[in-house]
Amino acid sequence: MESKISTSFIPKKTLNTAPRRDRGSSIGVVFLITLIIFIGIVALAVSAFLYQQFLVQDISRKKSSLERARAAFDPNLIQELSRLDDRIEASNSILDNHQTVSSLFDLLESITLKSISFDNFSYKTDETGRVSIVMDGKASSFGSVALQSDVFSDNKFIEEPIFSNLNLDNKGNVVFNFVAFVNPQLVLYKNFIPIAPAEVEDNNL
Repeated sequence: MESKISTSFIPKKTLNTAPRRDRGSSIGVVFLITLIIFIGIVALAVSAFLYQQFLVQDISRKKSSLERARAAFDPNLIQELSRLDDRIEASNSILDNHQTVSSLFDLLESITLKSISFDNFSYKTDETGRVSIVMDGKASSFGSVALQSDVFSDNKFIEEPIFSNLNLDNKGNVVFNFVAFVNPQLVLYKNFIPIAPAEVEDNNL
């Protein structure tokens, strides 16, 4: 009896026909990128080093040039000019703060009425630089005192004028005390300009 063997060549599973990836090509790309980055870092380091050397040489050249320029001048002359400049600066500082009373006297002479006289003049400068004056005065009448008060009040250099202790002496003259502040600009020597006498009409003569 013949036995029959049935054979089949149809595969049970579908064969995987997808191409296999080449691992060697992936490694090559990564290596290439790493190499490019490394070369870039090395180039930057070399550039920084060369730039640093350039700066060092440039500073050295400028220092040598400065030393040559300094040697071209006479050190003694430079020292003498420096001392002279210090003396000039000190003189300017003294001049800027120096006060002269003559400008104040000229002002008082020009604006004091003929019927009024002052004596016992006192002049003081406080720690803030404000100048005050104190005087005793004599007038022919109370009207003269009132007019003199108006004249002082109208002057920009006489500040806060005060007449006090008005009395009559044994000759019938009005005696008083006077205090006021003076604008510091008036007594600064650098601003000193002689003041021409002013003609003030005195109707109380």
